Amino acid sequence: MEYALPIMTGLSLAALTGFRAFLPPLVLGLVYRIFPEAVNINEQFAFLAQDPVLICLGIAALFEFLADKIPVVDNFLDWLALPAKILFSGILTYALIPGATHWFYLLVAIVFAEGATLTVHAGKTGIRAASTVTTGGTANPVIGLVEDVISFAGAVAAILLPWLALLLLAYIIYRCLRFLFGAKGGNKSEIAETRPSFIWYEVSQFLSRWFFIIYNRMKINGYEKVPKTGQFVTVANHASIFDGFIMAGAVRRALFIMVKKEAFDNPIKGWYLRKVLCFPVDRSKVDATAIKTAMKVLNDGYNLGLFPEGTRNREGKVSQFKPGAIKFALKKKLPIIPAYIANSHNLTPPGTVFPRPAKMSVHFLDPIDTKAELEAGKNEEDILKMLYDRICTKGTEVMGFDVRESAEESVAEVIEPKPSIENA
Repeated sequence: MEYALPIMTGLSLAALTGFRAFLPPLVLGLVYRIFPEAVNINEQFAFLAQDPVLICLGIAALFEFLADKIPVVDNFLDWLALPAKILFSGILTYALIPGATHWFYLLVAIVFAEGATLTVHAGKTGIRAASTVTTGGTANPVIGLVEDVISFAGAVAAILLPWLALLLLAYIIYRCLRFLFGAKGGNKSEIAETRPSFIWYEVSQFLSRWFFIIYNRMKINGYEKVPKTGQFVTVANHASIFDGFIMAGAVRRALFIMVKKEAFDNPIKGWYLRKVLCFPVDRSKVDATAIKTAMKVLNDGYNLGLFPEGTRNREGKVSQFKPGAIKFALKKKLPIIPAYIANSHNLTPPGTVFPRPAKMSVHFLDPIDTKAELEAGKNEEDILKMLYDRICTKGTEVMGFDVRESAEESVAEVIEPKPSIENA
């Protein structure tokens, strides 16, 4: 108990700094100043109870309280105060551990305290962003007042009733984690406005390529068929949630990829996917927004990656390509690079959390000159069938069995609406 209660108090105060940077240390300093017997602080941190420190903390806490009630300013303040939150988080935990001179206690203060602070801060920031977009910021002052009450009452409870504070801490972190890793928020608020970053993409593409090469012994065949310059559209089979990253790593050029909207539901995942050039499509309807985004990508001179099956085939077969899937390429008369991804379905079988080390490969095929094919009298259906046949032929050659999904296998599938760009 000599160490348990102080650690609980410190971690609780650290978590509360995720709401307010200056209020928890101010409360701790005041309690120690007025009721020194109620809390034990290590001598090197006794300065928290000195008049100059309390005055500075009081002024900073008042400024934070007032500025937090101003929409837009409150979101800016969240990031401006983050360094102070990180600093006080470690101090508050380390200051309360009896005789905290050993590296273990410093590790507790840094890792656990900072983790609690950043979790609460991230959850608070996400909620504020959602409030700013959905209510125009009008609800932010009310939310801010609730956070003030939680920070003050929680800080007092952390010092005087650490067990109660621990329960409060656990609940707060649970709610923040549920927001951050839950299935809501990624297609709303500021997260939905996240702009793609080619720097993020380059880093992600490099890491993806080497991860799959090392972990999955991925081999890339026919890479010389990928144009070094000029625009193109890639078309590949789809059997794993990692196929987009596999293609990005294999192509090694900027590739915007259309991904189902549900993959963006989680706010963290949704933000990251947008950063690495993915954009959502709502498969339950003709998604005009996704169509416009895809055409803008091509009009701006970038490359597009498509998985025309529309959904994953978990058996490693290749389902029939959806009509309308290659209209983007045909409208711009861009070359299409077919590719077969072998064995990616074994990376993520049902129930898998982390990809399995299944050996896999990517096979690029000869480009299809859509302009020449159209001039030769081929239509969209002909070119789509040509793509399907070429990819399935390569897949059958690589896998040693017919990868085409039979009519019996596909008859039970739910037919999803297909995007169209006829009027785009």
